Amino acid sequence: MGSYHRDGRVDAHLPHAVRDLLERSTLVIVSNRGPVEFHHTSDGELVTKRGTGGVITAMSAAARYADAIWVACAMTNADRACAERMRQQGAPFIELPDYPDFRLRFVVPDPEAYHGYYNRIANPLLWFLQHYLWDTPRAPDVDHRTWQAWHDGYVVVNRLFAEEVTAVAAASAREPIILLQDYHLYLAPAFIRERCPDLLLHHFVHIPWPDQDYWRLLPSEMRRAICEGLLANDIVGFQTPRHARSFLNTVDANLSDAEVDYRRWEVSFRGRTTRVGVYPISIDPELVRAVAASEDARRHEEHLQAYRNEFTILRVDRAEPSKNVVRGFLAYDRLLEAHPELIGRVNFLAFLVPTRLEVAEYINYLDEINAVVGRINAKYANAAQVEGIHWQPVHLFVGDDYPRALAAMKFYDVLLVNAIFDGMNLVAKEGALLNERDGVIVLSEGAGAYQQLGQWALTVSPTDIEGTAEALWRGLTMPAAERARRAELLRAHVLEHDLRRWLFDQLHDIAKRRSERQPQRLIAPSS
Repeated sequence: MGSYHRDGRVDAHLPHAVRDLLERSTLVIVSNRGPVEFHHTSDGELVTKRGTGGVITAMSAAARYADAIWVACAMTNADRACAERMRQQGAPFIELPDYPDFRLRFVVPDPEAYHGYYNRIANPLLWFLQHYLWDTPRAPDVDHRTWQAWHDGYVVVNRLFAEEVTAVAAASAREPIILLQDYHLYLAPAFIRERCPDLLLHHFVHIPWPDQDYWRLLPSEMRRAICEGLLANDIVGFQTPRHARSFLNTVDANLSDAEVDYRRWEVSFRGRTTRVGVYPISIDPELVRAVAASEDARRHEEHLQAYRNEFTILRVDRAEPSKNVVRGFLAYDRLLEAHPELIGRVNFLAFLVPTRLEVAEYINYLDEINAVVGRINAKYANAAQVEGIHWQPVHLFVGDDYPRALAAMKFYDVLLVNAIFDGMNLVAKEGALLNERDGVIVLSEGAGAYQQLGQWALTVSPTDIEGTAEALWRGLTMPAAERARRAELLRAHVLEHDLRRWLFDQLHDIAKRRSERQPQRLIAPSS
């Protein structure tokens, strides 16, 4: 499928409703991180680095099909310098010659405000809450520092986002469609609506939405503000029907003046109606296959041959608590205890990306991972010596190397995805697409991907170490015909429900919502 042309022509192969929307509109993508970061080299030269992460990958696809402007936080000193130069020149955004799909406008918060917004509220408070990660007798403690981070950080930065979004909207020659992303920006829609009442706002929540009772860990002022912020959108999207229903329940429990229609999945609040939609995010098969076939990935594939065994178990994850990495290793340990005949015959390869190392909980969890891997390798090194073999059961690869991870996905016998809770989990979909050995996926019920892929995977509860060990055994010993059947159905589903479908389903609903509205005049942002 083709792409957007900067002369204003949109690819004729796009669905009609989507094509019509894109011909008339500019997509304003709004997220914490942007598609690129600027950096200064040692000799002062300004260079750009492509951003990483699921939100960046997903929304970069939107920019291929549309006139798009990205609003994001300045992350580096060079970002802030570029933002200041843009303002001095009076330009509405930064052009990126190396990335023609993107134009960029930075939000530039005070470092202390950003720290409160990101390191105290968004991560870990909201992230931990929305993944059910709190040890509730002990945490969270919403003390005066938390409240300060909320008022002087999260609220302030969300207001800054609203200012920049409305500035971009006012400068746009086409009708702006605002696409807000994720949990960092729950308050921004209401602030945008204050300044530009007639903008069309769509907000996609990439992470789970927990049950209404769990939200009570937050003070009512916070959770009401979050609900009110999201209800300023025309559409709010979630990964799964379960998350969408939980959002409706949360609104119902916290906003007495909101009318929730569970049949139509709509909320009427203060004269507006917000639609709630379900859009399971996915991967771009063409792009994933291209990276997996790249020279870099092929070099990794050759190198990784030395780490394979008769059986190979694989996991690819961020090294953070919601991914449940430690319990995965404990299940592998239990597998070897229950089936000593596998000693020396099965290797566990884990590719882990450190993340959010400015947050203590993440540093501690990475330490736990290293400790459990060390114990398992020491324990079975002795067992292997008794058998007269040299064998290391777990091979841990720490670092952000996407081509290496994709190369490893080609040869697993079992892929372990045992997240406690995930919005989706794209590793399960990448593995299903790339694997060449009819590999089996062991998949947690807590992963959003389970809603789509669970019928062809082996199901585990995220806390069930014994059950996960049994599922690993089933996956390793499953008859070839059954492995092949499951693998083919998994691959077919991923190919049919790809990233473009995720994007176009949202744009189709935006177009429908837009057509239902009377022609409205864009109100310029207040000064």
